[in-house]
Amino acid sequence: MKRHAVTFLTALAAACIGLFAPSERASAQDWPNRPVKVVIPFPAGGPTDVLGRPLVDHLSKALGQPFLIESRAGGGTTIGAQAVVKADPDGYTLFLGTVSPFVLAPIFNPNAGYTAKQFAHIVLVAESPMIMVASLKSGAKTVADVVASARKAPDTWSYASVGQTTTTHLLGEWFAQATGTKMVHVPYRGSAPAMTDLVGGQVQMFFDVASSSIPHVKAGTITPLMMLHERRWSQFPNVPTSKEAGFPEFVGTFWVGLAAPVGTPPAIIDRLNREVNLFLKNRAFVKRLDDITYSPVGGPPEVLTRRIAEEAAIWTKVGQKAGIIK
Repeated sequence: MKRHAVTFLTALAAACIGLFAPSERASAQDWPNRPVKVVIPFPAGGPTDVLGRPLVDHLSKALGQPFLIESRAGGGTTIGAQAVVKADPDGYTLFLGTVSPFVLAPIFNPNAGYTAKQFAHIVLVAESPMIMVASLKSGAKTVADVVASARKAPDTWSYASVGQTTTTHLLGEWFAQATGTKMVHVPYRGSAPAMTDLVGGQVQMFFDVASSSIPHVKAGTITPLMMLHERRWSQFPNVPTSKEAGFPEFVGTFWVGLAAPVGTPPAIIDRLNREVNLFLKNRAFVKRLDDITYSPVGGPPEVLTRRIAEEAAIWTKVGQKAGIIK
């Protein structure tokens, strides 16, 4: 009697596995069978779009369904992030974000409405170095000049940012901590007005995304001081790296990663990871990236996971030391 009962239970368990596992596998195998939405938490036309447009074009062709960018700006990138983490984890809503939504908002914004753990990481797509630039009117020609000026006039030496607790703000805090200086932080609503005042001399310094500074450096309207990276770039051949300038640990990049809502089937994550990595080897795309000071990164999802964890540790420490995080 017991043997028959065990046989029956075994058969029932096998039937249950047959009911659920194949359908789950089938959904991943059939994916995508309709358009896929890729949310970007910034206004259209920004630097994330530069990577996003050709990437979604490739995915659309490779996977046979439209991949459509949806710009969901606002809330310091939290509106777009919230929309994604609340979406069904079925592979039809993806997120192309930067350090702001992946790291900074969950740490510094008490109203973010989500945590970093609500994303399933797919791939770290690319990165662009940050650059330290100064106003011509500041007279600074080197990083040492900035340190000397900030120590001499801490109440008047100022640096611009694109907003409170953004990378551009936190880099200023980190630099002040690393050099034992004090500087006046002047936040702006975006890179354009910050650069305008830097060129005009209303602020003395700015940590900008290198690609955004290219036209101003070429025009000679600002002074490039340091690439926050391990190597020099062809667009800035005479600008020293952090190490060459005497600050080897002071490295910062603008990076873009692709993710999905947590719970998205691993088979879909793996397929997307493979396709993006394949595209990152496209010579034309790599050349296009290099022209605007971007480098492809790629690799397994763990590369993005590690980057997020590393930056969370850095910015939490900087924020605590600056008194931004109590």
